[in-house]
This record gives sequence, C-alpha cells and structure tokens, in this order.
Amino acid sequence: MAPNTIRMALAETLENLSKDDFKKFSHQLLDRRAEPRVRRNRVEAKSCLEIVDALVSTFTEPEALQVAVEILRQIHCNEEAQELESKTKVCLEKGDPTFRKTPSGELERNPSQEALKYAADQWPLRATQQGGPSVKKPEEVEAEAKARVDSEGRDSQNDRLVLSRFIIQFGQYKGQTFKWLLENDLGWTTFLVADHQKEREQMKHQDPLMSNKDSLTRYAIAYPEALKEVRLKRAYSRSLQSGPKGMALVGFGAHGSETLKGLYESKDENKISYVQFLRSKKSTCDPGSKMEIAVRYILKRDRERAAAGRRLTKRKWAQSDRGQENSASRPMHANVRRGSRRTQYPARSRQ
Repeated sequence: MAPNTIRMALAETLENLSKDDFKKFSHQLLDRRAEPRVRRNRVEAKSCLEIVDALVSTFTEPEALQVAVEILRQIHCNEEAQELESKTKVCLEKGDPTFRKTPSGELERNPSQEALKYAADQWPLRATQQGGPSVKKPEEVEAEAKARVDSEGRDSQNDRLVLSRFIIQFGQYKGQTFKWLLENDLGWTTFLVADHQKEREQMKHQDPLMSNKDSLTRYAIAYPEALKEVRLKRAYSRSLQSGPKGMALVGFGAHGSETLKGLYESKDENKISYVQFLRSKKSTCDPGSKMEIAVRYILKRDRERAAAGRRLTKRKWAQSDRGQENSASRPMHANVRRGSRRTQYPARSRQ
C-alpha cells in the first residue's frame, strides 16, 4: 500500500536505502549549506525515523521532501528519488486541476477520451432511471468530500482541496468530482458555469441542485484559465442578443474575444490567415457550433464583397462608355452651333 503522507514516504525511502547510501545521505544532509540547516546532533548515529523527524521539524513537509529528493540525486540514488516523487505526488496536490493543452499550447476545451467514454456509458443508465435519484443535500455532498480527502490521508480542513472532491449531482458526468470536470471537459464545465451565473441573476431560490451548481461555480472561477472561459462565453451570449450579427464575438479559439466584423475586416496578417483557415472549415464544422456561425458570416461577407466588386466594375464600364460617346460627338456639336450662328446672323454686304 502506498504511503499516504510525506512523512511516511520519507521514512519508507530511507529504510530501503543500503547502509552505505544511508550514510551518504546523512553526510550530505549535514554538509548542506543552505539555510535552515539540520543540526549535527540530530543526524549522527540516528535512525531513519529520527532523521525524518529532524527533516520535518526543520523544514515543512513539502520542503523536507524537496531536500530529500535533491540529496538522493546528489548521491546518485536517482531511482529512489523518482519513486519518492511518485509516491508523494498525491500528498502535494492541493485540489488544483491540471488543464489539458492542445499541441499548439492553447487550452483544450474539447472532452477527453475518458470523458467521452464516461458520458456514453451514462446514457443507458439515465434512460432507465425514471426521473433519476434525487440530488443529495449540500451537507451530504460536503461530508462525502471530506471523507474522501481523509481517506487519502490529506488535510480535510483545506477548503479548496475538499471542494475539488465534491461530486457533480446531475448531467452526463454525474458522479465525477469537480476537479475531474475541469481536467476532462473544460468547455462543457465552463458553459455550465456561465449558464448558471446568468440563471442566478434571475433566480435567488436555493435547492440542492442550485447549491451543487453554486459550489462548482465557486471552484471553477478560482482558476484564471476557467474564469477567462466563463467570461468569454457570457460575453459571446450577450453579443448574440444585441446589435447586428457582425458585432457578435467569435467566441472560440485564439481570437475568441474579437467580433466577427473586426476579425473579417482586420489587416493583421495572423487574423487574415485565421479567416482563411475558417473558410477551409466550411464543410467540416458542426452545424450550429460557434465555428459554423463564424464560417457562415465570413462566407456571407465574401459574397457581399464580390457583389459590390461586380457593381463597381459595371459602374466603371458605364462611365467609360459615356466618356467615349461624349468624346466622339463633341466636334460635330461645335460645327452645328457655329453653322447656326451664321444662319441667324449673316454678314451685311456693302451697298
């Protein structure tokens, strides 16, 4: 069984060292120059457990772990150092999600394969449940989250850590933790939070379902990555409800905060390239998606621009034809005028 505290992991690692490696570890610990330093009388001729006590009391547990890993690598116990880091990874976790990234380094908003499989497995269960089981009360959800943290040997007084272990009580991912949601389907989770914030502006009543959504919102917006996505989704929603369509936000990708009009008319090379990329997605984007809305707008503007170009060309041709007609007829008109003057005013002959 894996140790559930840093102290236990340190003790287990030191006990598994050979006698020579243990001596090297103790010597390197005493030779360490950085402050704070462990006193000699707390290391020399001491057991593994006593040295662990010295480490933890001199440093914090996470700092003691860092010092131990550094020393293990210095004495060439690299496998032991890596194993110690692996054992204590869960102990160092504070409930923060690890956001997935695309190959280009952007946030991955689409569901993971694990999320797709989980949602697919949930459909038969949801179909057989008439109305489904009732949503648990907030106190039950919190009590279960604290029990989950305690079972991991973690600090159940850490509010964010406990919140990360709350279970979502509804939807296609019912039964998963809040932390899992942000890690496996950021797009769905932030859409849900944005929708709940809008709902909260109109409804103040409290029930177990609303409470569960409140808790998820509190957890998600604590992280800048998720908060930015929530704000973008709300801004996109507002932009669709007011003003012309061109003033709606793109709502996705690197230029999500741009308006469709601004993106299309931009002279920036990156934005021009992105518009061209969207044109290529005409036949592949999902119907009704933000990308499909953007592509439709771009193609519509393309048609309008082409039609305006044809009208301008026709006007130029018409103006050119009129100019040629005027140029060809001007000498004949002058002769007619001069001839008419002679007819009206003939010169008098001398008597």
